[in-house]
Amino acid sequence: MFSCKEISKLVSESLETKLTFRQRVELWMHLRLCRLCAAFRRDTVALHRRTQQHVAELDNDRSVAKAKLSSEARQRIKQAIAARND
Repeated sequence: MFSCKEISKLVSESLETKLTFRQRVELWMHLRLCRLCAAFRRDTVALHRRTQQHVAELDNDRSVAKAKLSSEARQRIKQAIAARND
């Protein structure tokens, strides 16, 4: 049986890839027994769905596509990155 730590990784992986049959069974069994992991999965799935919705909304929002940084803002970002790398 997988530990809670392993289950949390499987929950995250399951959002992006298809799990093996064994992984799906282990996940299902663990979630039936562990309410903390079940709550983690519920919250993670909800967050993932909301994030996907937000990305779709941004893709459809033309004003976001038109937004651009000023040259001054770009320069400040470059300087901040360079300062961190030093």
